[in-house]
Amino acid sequence: MTVFVKKYQNNNRKNESAFGKWYGRAVVIDKVEIEELADEIQDNCTVKRSDILAVLSEMGPAIKKMVQKSIKVTIPYLGSFKLGVKSMGVDEADDYDTKKHVKGLHVIFHPETKKEQGRMVKELTRGARVAEVPKNLAYLTDEDDDETGGNQGGNQDTTANDEP
Repeated sequence: MTVFVKKYQNNNRKNESAFGKWYGRAVVIDKVEIEELADEIQDNCTVKRSDILAVLSEMGPAIKKMVQKSIKVTIPYLGSFKLGVKSMGVDEADDYDTKKHVKGLHVIFHPETKKEQGRMVKELTRGARVAEVPKNLAYLTDEDDDETGGNQGGNQDTTANDEP
């Protein structure tokens, strides 16, 4: 499998050591929705597409219900989901009030990671290779800049291949 990368120049002056340098950024050339995902799963097992759609349709609400009960949800070959808290600090424990000091919640996703040949490898990246996005697909990548953070700058992790 190939992960496409495009070059971009950092124009964020907040990090002078990175400013003006060129980096690679993973790009999205297409998207798949639940129906196509069900087709892919059906091709790899004996379960019917309609049953797969039913399960996938309920997976999001089920995960939401569990994480909102402070339960970590782990899905094999994918990873785990839990909620995190954005909170203000106080000097004394007795001064902390969740209603006053909790400013928001966010989702924490940890991809499944296994040790292979002495290295930790994320399941979602295992076997992936990187290549520059072909010129005939480059036009598809411009709209994704906002989704990936635009040219926010800084040192970018361009590692898509966890294998040696």
